[in-house]
Amino acid sequence: MIFQIFHAILGLAIGLVIPGLLLTFILFKEMDILERIALSVALSIAIDIFVGLFLGANKTMKDITGGITEFNVWFYLLVVCVILGFVLVLKMSKPNLLRKSN
Repeated sequence: MIFQIFHAILGLAIGLVIPGLLLTFILFKEMDILERIALSVALSIAIDIFVGLFLGANKTMKDITGGITEFNVWFYLLVVCVILGFVLVLKMSKPNLLRKSN
């Protein structure tokens, strides 16, 4: 029972908040907290759609990735979160690294 509740809360956080929140911190410097939350939910849903399309858009991709299963969705969303977190850490440690230099 407790594991199922934890599973649901973690799934909602990873599915609907964390990827978009990381992306908003990467893309936008100053933003109100309500704007950031709303945009993070929208961007997370967009990322979820792209992960779903990647996993099962056509028969070839379904054969390569194994299709849309619970494990695959968790795995690929966690990979996206780790990549976005790594980019955010790079941006915070070296602010001029990701900017265009003229």
